This record gives sequence, structure tokens and C-alpha cells, in this order.
Amino acid sequence: MDVDGTLMLNHQNISQHTKDTIEKLQKKDIKFYIATGRMYELAMVAKNMLNHDVGLVTSNGAVFDGVNGREVTKLGNAAVELAYKVTQEAELPMMLFTPEKAYFTKKIPDFIARNAGNFDESFGYKEIENLAELIKIEDQITNGVILSRGNLSELVATREKLLASKLLRISSSSPDNLEMIPLNTDKGTAVKQLQLEQHVDPSHTFVFGDGLNDTGMMQEAELSVAMGNALPEVKKIANYETDTNINDGLAKFLERYFQKHPLA
Repeated sequence: MDVDGTLMLNHQNISQHTKDTIEKLQKKDIKFYIATGRMYELAMVAKNMLNHDVGLVTSNGAVFDGVNGREVTKLGNAAVELAYKVTQEAELPMMLFTPEKAYFTKKIPDFIARNAGNFDESFGYKEIENLAELIKIEDQITNGVILSRGNLSELVATREKLLASKLLRISSSSPDNLEMIPLNTDKGTAVKQLQLEQHVDPSHTFVFGDGLNDTGMMQEAELSVAMGNALPEVKKIANYETDTNINDGLAKFLERYFQKHPLA
């Protein structure tokens, strides 16, 4: 289940109805994973609102809880340096993430960073002032996000430059950002690996999401569910649609499904 626009009401809270529904189904041996573009450390904030039995797929699939521990894929030094060069030329803000730390290249308002799903007031993040500073930490970076400052044409041009390099994968969690992910990696690759490790097939996998970065994992599940507030492109890919995140769409769908398909 995606976090922002899916599990959470307003990027910060999860309804009691949703919490209760998840806990009830966990008792019947249904496993729940948060699947988010957020870095691992900040995804823990959402997990702690639920319970310790919830697993994590973070950084758009680059960092996730496997059965043998945390599995990590890096973005790659060349991709990080290219992203820095391109965003500096376009004067676009960029945030880069390790599992535990966040870095930014241009200061942006906290509410924008928070809505990008990778920041809250209690978690500090460090500025990268030049390429030399970036090089010191580039081998730790798992993923990143580039944010628009209002001119979407600049974001489109940046996307094309990054894609042409074939050094990384590009997705989006909203129309005004670009999510940078390691090649051959997304939420879907993590879900597929978890299915193999947990011996669960697509017909027994639910996926809930609202953004383009959720479509990869939707393709790994027969029970793919778009939120009522999802982008039109996401609704076309999903096999089902539910109510909006602010109306407990996730919990409502699960309740209706298991009323029709009772668990033993």
C-alpha cells in the first residue's frame, strides 16, 4: 500500500478505521507492506503509526524488508552526478536519499518537501553546496526526487535528458515531480521479490496506490486497486477502484472484499 494519497489522510495521519482494519486482517495471516517513495527512515514514521508487523518497501523499491533483512540497491555515481548537473542547469530543486539521510541541492519550503513524501519537521536534512560535496556521498544514494518550481516545461526537459542517458529509471508520484530510481528497479520489482520470498502469487496480492510510481507494483497483483483520488492513468491500469484516501478507501475495499471472500 502506497502512503501519500493512499494510506495516509494528509501526508501525516492514518485513520483509526484503517488501522483497525489492518490489525484485524493481520490476525488472519495477511501480511501488510508500506510501499513508498519515502526514504526508509521516514517510512518508519508511517509504520510506527500502524504496528511493528508491517513491512517496508521504500525509496520506490530500492530499499525494502526482505525475509533475510533489508535489501538495498544504489542509484549509481554516474546517475547522481548527471542529475546534479542537469538540475543545476535548470535551477530545479533536487533531494537525494540514503536509507537514513536526506540531502538537498536547493532550499525548498518544508511543506513542499513534506508533500513530496520525504520530509517532516522532526527530520533534518543536509544541503549539498557543490559537486565536491556530492562526490563524497554519491555512492550511498538510493534514489532521489526533482521538484518543479512551477514551470512544468523545465521538468519535462529534465526528464528527457535523464532518460536519454539510460543511467536510471524515472517515475513520478505527482505531476510536479520526477522520481529517480535505480535501473531495473521500482516498487514492482520489490513486490515481485517479496512474492517469491513469501511464496505468495499475484492472485493473492493486493496493491493500493494513486500515483504513477505505483503502476509497476500494480502489474504484479491481480487485486490492483486505484484510489478514488488516483491519477486517470493509474485508474486505467488498476483492476479495481475504491473510494478516496480521505474517505478510507483502502479499508473500505478490504472490508468489502473479505465480506465476499471470508477467511477461514
